[in-house]
Amino acid sequence: MVVLVRPGELTIKGRRTRARFEELLVRNMDEALSSVNLGHSIKREPGRFFAYTDDDLKAVEVLKRVFGIKSLSVAREIRFKALGELVERAARYFKEKVRGKKFAVRARRAGKHDFTSMDIARELGSALLPFSSGVDLKKPDVEVFVEVRGLRAYLYTDVVEAYGGLPLGSEGRVVALVSGGFDSPVAAWYMLRRGAYVDYVFCNLGGPAYEAAVLSVVKVLADKWSYGYRPRVFVLDFAPLLKELREKTDISLLNVLLKRYMYRAAEAIALRIGAEGIVTGESLGQVASQTLRNLYVSSLAVSMPIYRPLIGMDKDDIMKIAKEIGTYDLSALVREYCGSFAEHPRTHADVEEVEREEAKISQDILTEILGEMREIDLKSLTAPKTYRELEISEIPDDAVVIDLRAPSKFKVWHLEGAINIDFLALPSELPKLDKNKKYILVCDEGALSLEAARIMREAGFKAYSYRGGVRRLKRKLS
Repeated sequence: MVVLVRPGELTIKGRRTRARFEELLVRNMDEALSSVNLGHSIKREPGRFFAYTDDDLKAVEVLKRVFGIKSLSVAREIRFKALGELVERAARYFKEKVRGKKFAVRARRAGKHDFTSMDIARELGSALLPFSSGVDLKKPDVEVFVEVRGLRAYLYTDVVEAYGGLPLGSEGRVVALVSGGFDSPVAAWYMLRRGAYVDYVFCNLGGPAYEAAVLSVVKVLADKWSYGYRPRVFVLDFAPLLKELREKTDISLLNVLLKRYMYRAAEAIALRIGAEGIVTGESLGQVASQTLRNLYVSSLAVSMPIYRPLIGMDKDDIMKIAKEIGTYDLSALVREYCGSFAEHPRTHADVEEVEREEAKISQDILTEILGEMREIDLKSLTAPKTYRELEISEIPDDAVVIDLRAPSKFKVWHLEGAINIDFLALPSELPKLDKNKKYILVCDEGALSLEAARIMREAGFKAYSYRGGVRRLKRKLS
């Protein structure tokens, strides 16, 4: 048996471009099969690739995630000298597959022959008819495929759809800003699908717990979808910048200001590694920082192109793709950070006002952050610790509840008896707390509280994060 591989749109490229794309596709197929320890060989012919492996079904499962492939079939390869021999051997192979069923023969050929595709279909259909319950060309129970190439024929009944696109490496390199939620991994996947190498930039607003959650998401893209190169993630500690912005600038512009600094960081890294654009998971109007006006104001911070594959997609569309590519479950565990700090975010920022606010921040801070950047090879990364054991869904009666939100949010609503400690002030407040007590930490959605629980655990406290944050707590109490 052999896996018959049909390439996608690379077949419409010019001769030189097509040859280069096919070489990339063979290389990527080879790495994909090697990644699952399959012995294999790959043969290439015009318009088709043939993968001979130790396990055809396992090969199909991994090869369908190699971009540039449109579809695959596990086929029986036979050789013949004349149409009669072809029909006889094909009938022996297919007769049990059509027994008692309605069937249709689909035939195609490449090369010079003294018969046509219609001849194959007619003769084979006649040979199989006695074993079947008849022919139905519109809605058959089973389709019988015969693909002839020279004096070889490939026999199969199933076509497995792949993801198409272009071979990885055919369209240069980009950097993708990732937060670990549903959107940014899907945006990166779309760029991978179009043949671009994607490296990742993660601006960490929290700490190790948040970083671990985000790395677990992008590692799925590295392991399952990135055959042909070694993707990297560049980790930047944005907590010092966040602290400066909260203390010195208009809090209603925080999301736009943060976005501009993230763009700048991504641009600096892109220039350093030879990337030609920045990719984001922004979708028009989804949140305050993604209004048409705010996207424009944010984009003015850099001169490099910003690509937004999801700009016109609904959240439901994005989540559907996240489920398809395998990032959904892990992204569902990653809670939003920016929204935890922004209060009444502006949806229509003014460029001059934003620039005045930025002038309050030292120009050296981004340089310092970039100087301490860490680079991680995602394929070499072992499964990062997620800290999920620190989460809790109930609040014990004897626990002290610490609300980590801004005082203004705390005043609007808080759990009776809770104390308010701003997340960024927590480390300096720890000496005032009793280590003999149990602490439950809450924030908007559970992101800050998980990181806070980690900080308190390392300081010797018995602390837990309330899963889902204040939003879940309100729903539960109502």
